[in-house]
Amino acid sequence: MTPRFRLPALDHHYVSTGGLRLHYTELPSAGTPLILFHGIGMDWRVWQALTRHLAPFFHLYAFDLRGHGDSDKPGHGYTVAHYAADIEDAIDQLGLTFSAVVGSSLGGMVAGALEVPLDLVTHRILLDPPLTGGPIKDEHMFRTILQLKHQPEESLAAFLAPYNPHAGSFLMRTMAQMWKQAADGVIEDMLEQPRAYNAIEPALRINESETLLVQADPAMGGVLTDREAQEALRVLPRGHLAKMLGAGHAVHAYKPRELTQMIVDFVRPQLLTSTR
Repeated sequence: MTPRFRLPALDHHYVSTGGLRLHYTELPSAGTPLILFHGIGMDWRVWQALTRHLAPFFHLYAFDLRGHGDSDKPGHGYTVAHYAADIEDAIDQLGLTFSAVVGSSLGGMVAGALEVPLDLVTHRILLDPPLTGGPIKDEHMFRTILQLKHQPEESLAAFLAPYNPHAGSFLMRTMAQMWKQAADGVIEDMLEQPRAYNAIEPALRINESETLLVQADPAMGGVLTDREAQEALRVLPRGHLAKMLGAGHAVHAYKPRELTQMIVDFVRPQLLTSTR
């Protein structure tokens, strides 16, 4: 169980990476560094439901990926490799060591694609990443979002609602706001070069970190298929799989308590072993 805990003040910072400024939030503590990466079109705010549960255990960092939130928004350069290079630079500049990373959807692909030494990132948790290696899933949805993000917020929220049937109106408005703030290139680059966008298998093969794939419930809109999960486990040197029944694609929003316990159980014992 998550202990009673008074949430400390949230700090907002920027770090320069390859000529871009990345925005990130920080909840300081004496715990292990845990770095959070959101999904496409979102920003650091998607982690708010999970933060209260994670904060007693970890020193938290939640990044806005390039083109998202309050980070810089170049016209193009939105493949997973671009996102990962930014984060690799940020981890180095912030001097983070023996860290764990958690990524949702696109953020999970970024977490898997990081090419960093084991003493910098010891554990990776990938939440329902779309590891297709080919055409983008739900291409129609993304093309429609690209059109509607320049329309009134209500139109985009209404379009997103059927894709998130268990979310309330407030969450839909927040998601619409985040999408409207994201750069158009985030979607355009993904649609124009899908294989370059999600080609992370080479990085998975050389990933030395303990890596946990968390598969959402397909009946609730999960996108990581059994076949994709097994293929990822085949190439990951230290891969593990957990299935989160009853949780949709945004696992962290559906089951924050259960996910927190899963992360703590996965990271803490092995981290103690790796740092002795």
